[in-house]
Amino acid sequence: MPYMTASQKMQYLRLERAIDSAQSDLKSGQYLANSKPSNLNPEQDVQPLIERGKLLIESAQLQIKNSQQGLVELLQIVQQQQSHQVAVDLKRFDYDLESANYDDAITVLCKRLLNTCWELGYETLFFDGVFIQDSESTQRSSPELHNNTYDQLIKIDGTAFSVTIPVDFQLKPDTTGSTSSIFEYENAPIFKDDKKALLVIEMIQPAGSSSGLLSLRAIDLGTQQIVAHHLIKIKDSAEKLGLESENLVDRTPDQLKLRDEANALETLSNLGDLYIFKVSSEFENTIVNELLIHTLLKEKTLKITDSDFILRAYGAALTTPESWQGHSNAQLTINADSSINHYKLVALADNSDRVLPCGTLQLTNSNAPETVTDTAEASEETAKN
Repeated sequence: MPYMTASQKMQYLRLERAIDSAQSDLKSGQYLANSKPSNLNPEQDVQPLIERGKLLIESAQLQIKNSQQGLVELLQIVQQQQSHQVAVDLKRFDYDLESANYDDAITVLCKRLLNTCWELGYETLFFDGVFIQDSESTQRSSPELHNNTYDQLIKIDGTAFSVTIPVDFQLKPDTTGSTSSIFEYENAPIFKDDKKALLVIEMIQPAGSSSGLLSLRAIDLGTQQIVAHHLIKIKDSAEKLGLESENLVDRTPDQLKLRDEANALETLSNLGDLYIFKVSSEFENTIVNELLIHTLLKEKTLKITDSDFILRAYGAALTTPESWQGHSNAQLTINADSSINHYKLVALADNSDRVLPCGTLQLTNSNAPETVTDTAEASEETAKN
């Protein structure tokens, strides 16, 4: 029934009623066909009743046959619709990532990011720099890249005056990330009553790659949740970052396939605010994480925090960074599968030993598929080390 259209449901109910009515007529016909003279009227001519009963039986049987045939034909059509819908549902997380040169992408994505934040009612958007994340660490970009990006944001912001720079923005030294107030900055009183988000602009660069990912996100400062997420593949990222080498090739995946045949992610999303997730993996480079987060937020499946980035970018200010918890109470973990470029996705609630399988991931590179193997092998080797 869930896969039927409104008219198909009406047709189904009409056929059911027709079968019920015909079965009732069949019983009546059988009763009449078995008529015999009563003891009170032994001379009664019951032959007309018997003939009437036979005709009613014949008519009822024909009606049942025709209605059942119509029902079978309808259900066969609906079964095809169901198979098609199931196939569509299985592929709903798949996507091919857009790609562009950095200068073309940054303007478009900054505009998308600010528009999303404004639609969500954020009044103050903090910009604290551009970050570069590679297989070793997360660092701030060059002043030139920082200033150019800030100029783009201010130009798009216009008279909204929502984009601003927090002065001396850092984590409170004693915070574990589990409360709604984890940052401190000098101009905090000015924005005390505003709805605030942190704009995260991060270049993710695989080792030895000419390309990378540009991730633009907005993090709610109270919940640490990612409220806006835009991702694009940058074809000239190595050049933009000043990484000069003759051996650079395109090592950045741009196609993702996620298969969750048990529909575990949908089940988790139906739990509402019960679980807030962080995404983690056994790899140093966060490309796999970003690609997964992109599709989950695109499909509005789960609530996801960006506490991993907060710790990477601002954790140096913490007195005990090993005590960092973040604002999540569950995690999605990406583990390497037996095949190269294939990964297993599992969910685990904090303080629980139960692991929920959530499907498999497959990453490919549409431009240079032969180089993705090298990336996966390098990632797996890094994880082992």
